Amino acid sequence: MNDVQNQLVKSCQRLESGLRFGPEGLRACQFGAIASPIYWEAGEAGGLTITKKMVIEKRQWLLDQLNDPTTDISCKHCDMVVEKPRQEIDLTKLGQIDLATTSACNLRCNYCGFTAENNFVAAQFDDLAILKEFDLEDVQWDSVVDFNGGEPVLLTNLSEYIDYFVEHRIRIRFMTNGVRYSQAVYDGLVNGTMQWVCTSVDAGTPSTYFKMKARDRFSQVLENLARYAHAGQQGGGRLAIKYIFTADNCGDDDILGFLYACLAIKPHQVWLTFNFSVFEGDYDYSEEIKAYAKMFGLFRRHGIEPVHYSVGHLALISQKGKSMFERVLGAIKEDEKKNQILPHLAREVVVDGKVLPPGIKILNPDQRGFSRNGSKVEFNGSTNRILLAPPCPQSIALIKSEFLSQKIIGFIDRDPMVKGKRINGLPIFSYGEAVELGAD
Repeated sequence: MNDVQNQLVKSCQRLESGLRFGPEGLRACQFGAIASPIYWEAGEAGGLTITKKMVIEKRQWLLDQLNDPTTDISCKHCDMVVEKPRQEIDLTKLGQIDLATTSACNLRCNYCGFTAENNFVAAQFDDLAILKEFDLEDVQWDSVVDFNGGEPVLLTNLSEYIDYFVEHRIRIRFMTNGVRYSQAVYDGLVNGTMQWVCTSVDAGTPSTYFKMKARDRFSQVLENLARYAHAGQQGGGRLAIKYIFTADNCGDDDILGFLYACLAIKPHQVWLTFNFSVFEGDYDYSEEIKAYAKMFGLFRRHGIEPVHYSVGHLALISQKGKSMFERVLGAIKEDEKKNQILPHLAREVVVDGKVLPPGIKILNPDQRGFSRNGSKVEFNGSTNRILLAPPCPQSIALIKSEFLSQKIIGFIDRDPMVKGKRINGLPIFSYGEAVELGAD
């Protein structure tokens, strides 16, 4: 029996605890161009009362398919698949949720598959009823929902979804086009129940915005994003503004317009990525990569480090995605060679003879960590109470340290949605509780 439990099998965290609710039906996940085999088609799911037990049975079926050498399911082509002991697999939890059951939207983006197929439909099955099959104790500590669509602000029962996620301590990443202002989104940013709100603006001029999205809403979207940025600056949530490079938005007017709009709005992050709908073909991304590198360099010269969105998306699941990202990094290096930072644009920070923009924090190689009073941490016999921050795979791995395991009293995190949860029996505290805990 022990040999069976210790047997290595292929699995994936999204297979074990993920759920993707889409217009097409219910499955484990859809990550970039790769979608796992479907559990129930939308029409079929609409005629069923889907229980937690039924979901677990589907997960077991998918796990068996993944480990069957005679099958060729899509999951076998995903780089997120790992090998792990069978005894470590738990199919009963709720982790990564991709909520996109409806494709109804108030824009018509020309890179969107729903636009191409004119497939804007309401939900055909009750996703919230399926989610309610999972209790609070079923929710993993790092559970998160990508709340998208379609346009989720159009949902008439949006508050019901938000209430469920808040009650079940599930962090919300809310994807909205920003056309319609939502007080619920603003409040979620203020109180931190919405970890991220993300909007793809994809243009720096009204004319390009209209060309790409078939709606004259550019200034309206920027105004709403300014409100959301203000909300995020008050509380625990954060705003990200995204730019999806396509053949239509690589000109200098759009690059500069988007840059200065973001400098005015002050989002927490700027995300850069590509139109993945043509990724599987022979499409030439040269112009998009060139524009990407130019925009990236401009942001850095103004003290902002954009996020490479594809690193946690397409490059995570496919070799082709990794290769494309390497091309992006190469183009950025070439742009850096051509464009030196001017002294009047930045407070000069020189490392190894290279001028870096403000906002780039350089750590000395010997910096390991700091205690609450600012002194460098020295792990010695007098260090008896340790708090780890933030909760992540790297900090969780420290629990296994023979020297540290008995000294760790918990984790701290700024996110109110994870406060009180436990990781391997250790609680997650807020930063405000750190002083009272008397950590070393």
